[in-house]
Amino acid sequence: MLFLYRVLRVGPNSLLYFQDDFENDDNYKKAELIRVIQVSLGFLFFILHSIVFLGLFYTLLFFVSSFLISLFLEIIGTNKGYIFGKYSYEPKLCPGPLVGNVPILIAVSWTGIIYMSLNYSFLFLEKDFNELISFEIILLTSFLITILDLVLDPIAVDEGRWKWQSPGKYYGVPIKNFLGWFFNTTIVLLFYKLFSREHFLSEQLEFYVTYSPGLLFVVLPIIAARPCFERKLNWAGTIGIVFTIILTGIISYRFI
Repeated sequence: MLFLYRVLRVGPNSLLYFQDDFENDDNYKKAELIRVIQVSLGFLFFILHSIVFLGLFYTLLFFVSSFLISLFLEIIGTNKGYIFGKYSYEPKLCPGPLVGNVPILIAVSWTGIIYMSLNYSFLFLEKDFNELISFEIILLTSFLITILDLVLDPIAVDEGRWKWQSPGKYYGVPIKNFLGWFFNTTIVLLFYKLFSREHFLSEQLEFYVTYSPGLLFVVLPIIAARPCFERKLNWAGTIGIVFTIILTGIISYRFI
């Protein structure tokens, strides 16, 4: 999906070479359709994965509450300036319907990223993914997601998908936004912890199956690093590469 997006957006040569012709957006809408499909398929996979390891009830609890809380906090942010700072989305560059000036796809993406990071946190702390969530896991997950946003947000701002009323010094992103990412993730997971109870798996599954969302989280920063360097967002790109190396190193040290 990622390769197809690049091919449609900036041509087949972009698979082998860096691309800087981002002003030529003749195929932008077609490429964005691929993005919607990519997010939707990923979201479906995480739901199926969660049903296997957490059960149907806890899957509904996590995904519904995560979606609604993230959407609610985003609506507050865009309309009141709380949580993330005052910002606004560009409807033409954000595919899908909007609720309260916030694209539905943003809340879906929030839920998927939190699930990936949560899964990696269990892996990091050497816990079974169906164990009870702890405060340690909540804080680690929120921290990991905040670091990831140092890579993701500069790209979106540079593309014009959203902008802040008072831009910050980090590629136009204010510090308050990163605090908001930490806060949003923490609230989602605290809510989940409040209502979740201990549950058990009837069988043990392979390592790469159990922690597949977490392994996807590992490669996400380095995937995002390439468009960062193409857009001259060098600090963000460097953070993406280093972050993936660190996450990979932790897995290698503990489990390989």
